[in-house]
Amino acid sequence: MAGVPAEVMEAWSPGADPRYRPGTRLRYTGPLFAHLDLPTPPEVDAFLDAPGPVAYVALTSTGPDLVRAVVEALLTVDGLRVLVAATVHDLADLNSARVLVGGVLPSHRLMPRAAMAVTTGGQGSVQTALASGTPLIAIPLQPEQALNAAAAERANAGYALAPDALPDLPALAKELLSSTTHRQAAARIRDLYLATDGPGCAARAILELHETKPATS
Repeated sequence: MAGVPAEVMEAWSPGADPRYRPGTRLRYTGPLFAHLDLPTPPEVDAFLDAPGPVAYVALTSTGPDLVRAVVEALLTVDGLRVLVAATVHDLADLNSARVLVGGVLPSHRLMPRAAMAVTTGGQGSVQTALASGTPLIAIPLQPEQALNAAAAERANAGYALAPDALPDLPALAKELLSSTTHRQAAARIRDLYLATDGPGCAARAILELHETKPATS
């Protein structure tokens, strides 16, 4: 996903860059994203089981104004329904026949059932979508999010969209819904993720670092 071979990644060192500790190194481990131990609310199950495609909107690191603007744009797409992970925001007024607002939701259980996802492009939401085989539109607000969004777009598993380009959102959503190419690309990444024990690899990396770290007095 990063587009950098493992041997190149592991050979990197910070040199004299003062922003890093001299011994800093990088290595691949695998996908790491939340599996919240929460039940799926019955109303969410019913909404997802109803006919028609659903966009799962999980813009959890932004204010309510962007969430509202995204939902408004998606509702211009004929037949598309919207499930919103509102977390701490009070967005209950958005509820309608085509919109269901939830609180903190178990995204890893819901994204596989959605036709597409819309997130801000954080590591967790991008990996959850791709681990679900669900194409996404990422609206990055931070450099790390922009990198994740660009990687997903390069893999043809979705699109990156600047916050000031929201008028383009309906067209991108229609493209994701009508094309099998993006879903196939996301499914390919899902299969790669399934073959990789991300948490286990990360744990082994931490243990190896601990074992090789010089003792201090």
